[in-house]
Amino acid sequence: MLSGLLEFLLQPVLELVLQLVGYLTGYVVVPTFTLGRVLVEPEKKGQVILPSGGTVKRREDGTYIMDAELGALCGIVFWMIVGVGILVYRSYA
Repeated sequence: MLSGLLEFLLQPVLELVLQLVGYLTGYVVVPTFTLGRVLVEPEKKGQVILPSGGTVKRREDGTYIMDAELGALCGIVFWMIVGVGILVYRSYA
């Protein structure tokens, strides 16, 4: 019973933290790796990032705006690649 209660309480918090870390990482990493051609849409004040389809839209100046959810996914994938890189490095060092 206690594990179910902990899961019920911790799962939303962990998902929110994962989304936030992914979004913040994607907000920095995506423009860096694309040399400023693709930007992640800014978070709207007071709103939580919700899934909305993961789209990329072109602006008039030629740059692209990536949906916040897709930017968060890019940030999470970045950290997964970093983690795998650390594991591979440690196994050969």
